[in-house]
Amino acid sequence: MQNGQRTKILFVITKSVWGGAQRYVFDLATNLPQNQFDVAVACGPSLRTTTDSLIDRLQKNHTTTHSIQYFQKSINPLKELFSFFEILSLCFRFQPDIIHSNSSKAGGIAGIAALLYQFISQKPVKRIFTVHGWAFMETWRPQWQRVFIRMASKITALLHHHIIVISKSDYDATATYNVTPKHKVTLIHNGIGAMEFLPRKNAHQEFFDRELPFVIGTIAEWTKNKGLTYLIEALPAVLKEFSEVTLCLVGWGEEHLTLKTYISKFKLDKNVLLISKSPAAPYLKAFDVFVLPSLKEGLPYTILEAGLAELPVIATRMGGVPDIIEHETRGLLVDTASPQQLSNAIIKLARDKHLRDTYGKALHTHVTQAFSLETMLTKTIELYNNSHS
Repeated sequence: MQNGQRTKILFVITKSVWGGAQRYVFDLATNLPQNQFDVAVACGPSLRTTTDSLIDRLQKNHTTTHSIQYFQKSINPLKELFSFFEILSLCFRFQPDIIHSNSSKAGGIAGIAALLYQFISQKPVKRIFTVHGWAFMETWRPQWQRVFIRMASKITALLHHHIIVISKSDYDATATYNVTPKHKVTLIHNGIGAMEFLPRKNAHQEFFDRELPFVIGTIAEWTKNKGLTYLIEALPAVLKEFSEVTLCLVGWGEEHLTLKTYISKFKLDKNVLLISKSPAAPYLKAFDVFVLPSLKEGLPYTILEAGLAELPVIATRMGGVPDIIEHETRGLLVDTASPQQLSNAIIKLARDKHLRDTYGKALHTHVTQAFSLETMLTKTIELYNNSHS
């Protein structure tokens, strides 16, 4: 780069619907020093079903966005080809120095587009890929799918100069499954800045229109990976001991009808609330216990947010969760797909307010000390400056 010229970074991510990976891109894109970096973000189109997408938030923060019209989560070879040409065209218009891809599909398509752009333009481009949880670690998938996805992950890794993983679990899996050489991989935990939360009483009034005795809550996209059906299945055992318990599932997503079916199946219509409200984090103090029953995770921002709100957390031993939660010190960890372990953990915390307060304060201290936004930015900028192209 010439002296005084800003480094052009193009972030690419498949979906614009707000989630952990989108939060990661948003935090980097809006907090990189403007005197050093010229930033643009390319992602799938904003869905009409949500008024709060990555594109919406970036535009409100005056960050340049580009909608890749044919990007979608499901596999469609023709649309993948169209997406490739959209990104290639964007490369010629924006002329990035760094392409930072997020999500498996974006990593593959943008990686190939960047290589072709570099070949045609003779302009070197650093290619960086952040893994938000290796998809081949999704245990609910059939074995043949996991093998195929692992092969695709290896090819995607070949396209990039450097791989960022956000959890120790993904770092270890990268080596265990021989996805890419160790020298190409860097562990950088997600970071979070200071947040403000509504007091419990105010949060209850705005969320529920009244105060509720005891609320178990989670904030998560309604997808199979989040394991929310197991949390619903765990609730009847809790209600046998604590009848005035409400489960509040805050989010949105493709599993909406499935969740409603489970609620009806276990006759929990009066005890389970499905709420689509975004941003939801300011209302976290409406919860007495935060539960994340995920089947797959990267490093969940929602647990970091719950920690800042000093909430006691129950979560599955999955992905980066154990990087944040130390069992019976900063919360409780349970196995995946285990309604019984979930109900036992909830009952344990419901019985003991002192234990809830102890876990909440311990988690707050750990999150503020070990998962700062400043640390994430510093380590990522260092990688931008040192990664070879």
